[in-house]
This record gives sequence, C-alpha cells and structure tokens, in this order.
Amino acid sequence: MAGGRSALSGVKSPKLSMLGVHPDGHGSRATGEKLTVGFGPDCPDYAQIAVASSAGWAWGKRVGVAGTADSGKEGLNRVIEQGVKIVLEERRCAVVDCVIQSI
Repeated sequence: MAGGRSALSGVKSPKLSMLGVHPDGHGSRATGEKLTVGFGPDCPDYAQIAVASSAGWAWGKRVGVAGTADSGKEGLNRVIEQGVKIVLEERRCAVVDCVIQSI
C-alpha cells in the first residue's frame, strides 16, 4: 500500500465518525494507530471502546491477552458466562473482544 502502511492497518472512518460527534474530545488527539479498525498485536481494546461510547451502559471485556487472568480457554469461558449473565439478568449489551492468537 502507499506510504508503507499495512493492508490491515485500518481506515480513518472510526476517527472521522468520532470527530463528527466529539471534535474536541480525548479521541481528537489520538493518532490513527490508536483509534482504528485495524488488526494486529497492538489493536485497541474494542470492548472498552463500546463501553465508553455507551456511557457505561454496555458491558465489555477483552479476553485472550497472554499473561492476564482472562487468557486461555478457561478465561474465555469465564468471560462468556459473565457476558451472558449481563445480557440475561441486567438486560444490557455485552461485548467480548477476543484476542485469538493467545486463546
């Protein structure tokens, strides 16, 4: 790709959408690498982006990050159970961001 960017590095649509709503917010100072739809080892925590964009109404958890309590198959199962409980008992949205390479 032009400029040496990876095909998986994402596009500017998330940042442009955010700037349309919050032109002076914290995200306005984020680099394109910090707010993207890209994939890779250093991608954003999409579950927490969902929580923040819902003003805390949504529940979100990232699972599969090596070296954390929620890594591995057991961590994935635990987080899925938590998410289902949130949806069924609290009637809230649940977002699970899975980092596949370490599950």
